[in-house]
Amino acid sequence: MRLCLSALIGLCSLLLSATSWAETTTGTWEVLEGCRLVSDPINDGDSFKVTHQDKTFVIRLYFVDCPETYDTYMERVRDQARYFSIPESDVLAAGKLAKAYTHKFLRGEFTVITQWADARGGKQKRTFGLVRNKSGEPLSESLTRNGLARIYGMPTTARWPGGVMPRTHLSRLKQHERTAQRSMTGIWGDATGSLQLAGLNALSADIENKDASTALSTTQPLALNSASRTGKLILNTATAEELDSLTGIGPALASYIIAARPIATIDDLAKIPGITLNTIDVFRDQVLTDEPPPPPQTAAFYLADIDTYLNKDVTVLVASVAQSDLSAPDSFRAVMLDTANKNEPGGQIPALIPDEFYDSFIQYYQEPGRSFTGLLFQHNSKTVLVYSRK
Repeated sequence: MRLCLSALIGLCSLLLSATSWAETTTGTWEVLEGCRLVSDPINDGDSFKVTHQDKTFVIRLYFVDCPETYDTYMERVRDQARYFSIPESDVLAAGKLAKAYTHKFLRGEFTVITQWADARGGKQKRTFGLVRNKSGEPLSESLTRNGLARIYGMPTTARWPGGVMPRTHLSRLKQHERTAQRSMTGIWGDATGSLQLAGLNALSADIENKDASTALSTTQPLALNSASRTGKLILNTATAEELDSLTGIGPALASYIIAARPIATIDDLAKIPGITLNTIDVFRDQVLTDEPPPPPQTAAFYLADIDTYLNKDVTVLVASVAQSDLSAPDSFRAVMLDTANKNEPGGQIPALIPDEFYDSFIQYYQEPGRSFTGLLFQHNSKTVLVYSRK
């Protein structure tokens, strides 16, 4: 009898293990809040060990690739050297700089979004994922904007919870990369002895101290004057430098585009000498003539007409919710709402939630598309939504 009982228990354990494994390989998105970085030699700029509740696993970022930190895979080192146009001897130093940046970005708690897809590579199993900090900023965008990663590797094929469509995200990454290239930020500021690479030791020391407040790099990427919530370049407001970043558009054609404004349709660019429809087709998906109106029931919609809606109850459609560092009044806690309407992003807005409703609020809005009604209010010079106690 004892033998049968032991066998039965063993069989149940195997079934439970099989069920658990199946749950992590179904391809459905999981949003893991409150993750923390685990110190491990495997960690670098785009791969790192993470702990969440009682699980520990290695995440490999979608979309981007940071330089190697060891010369184990020399073919990859050579490829990265070609991509960044730097000497092979500088790749490992650049990789350590990216690793240091990621280490600092992941201080405290962060969010991992994953389908548990096998990323392969290395001795330890790796899983593809997206990572956001408490402010909702994707690590992939931050690395690219700071010139510490290349656009390379596995992309997602579907919109992730509370995120933009992959094409839009990729467009943002391309704009960040081109801006970093032109401003010679991070690795793009290459040259032996450059300030960015020479600052590696100082940055590493800052990470060890964890209390220092020095900047991550000596240069900052240029801001996109025509930044759009859609992630696309706005032809009628873009700067000459931004237009020049489009494939097939050099400084001269950029000046012609500015002189031809206002541009009614994208195809009207073909009226400019030197620009053909074939040229336009290369970047058509990356541009708009004008910023589209914000989708209704989103943060951007109300903030665009703040005088009309301030101090009134408004309703937003919530794509995702995350913790916020915004200071809140007594008996309230702050969260950050990412809003969207029919998969069209509508910007973010902080919300103040009473303590007693906080946990249920976070749980309820894990499912995207649910509406939230609150008072649009000014708190400490910031526009927020306030949950009204009934």
